Amino acid sequence: MNNLTQKLLIELERKIKAFVPNPMYPHDVFIVITLHEAIAAAKEGNFGVGAVLVRENGEIIQRGHNRVFKPYFRSDLHAEMDVMTKFEEQFKNIDSLKGFILFSSLEPCPMCFVRLIISGVKKVYYAAIDQNGGMVHRLEYVPPEWKELAQRQEFALAQCSSELRDIALKIFLSTVNENDKKLQNRSLLLGQHSRCQPLPLSSA
Repeated sequence: MNNLTQKLLIELERKIKAFVPNPMYPHDVFIVITLHEAIAAAKEGNFGVGAVLVRENGEIIQRGHNRVFKPYFRSDLHAEMDVMTKFEEQFKNIDSLKGFILFSSLEPCPMCFVRLIISGVKKVYYAAIDQNGGMVHRLEYVPPEWKELAQRQEFALAQCSSELRDIALKIFLSTVNENDKKLQNRSLLLGQHSRCQPLPLSSA
């Protein structure tokens, strides 16, 4: 992480800590939590995205953030996936997520969108739109089966202050270039790694 990114994250974290939730925006308090998680992700060298799962009464059940690169590479651990995986491992006997809400600092990507559809989380709200990688605003391109399942749930922009949307997007964008390069390099390096070489074909 370069000095400019570090300085930006310090400034954004200062703004988050100083932010006072606006009663006009009921989701402010939860989006602030996702932003603290997003900052943690960015500082670790991951994509700067955070998420939190709450009950409809406001009780915080699980929180998490993107952990794709640190502490070790996990291709599945986007913020929403981190939260849902920890939740499902802890609460193995819950059959319905009708009374649960997931908040994310960024619009879910295709992988997370499908995971959240499968999970059955009743409501999913996100602070910032991801124009390049988000899937919610591209619902029309989802296969019919997934689109039909998604009708059971609500996916929408969070009712939060514009300042929080701006912070959420800035945290994410501050981590995109460096981590996109890591992903691009990974696909090149895997084939060169001795432990990832294809097995020889059997002569039988």
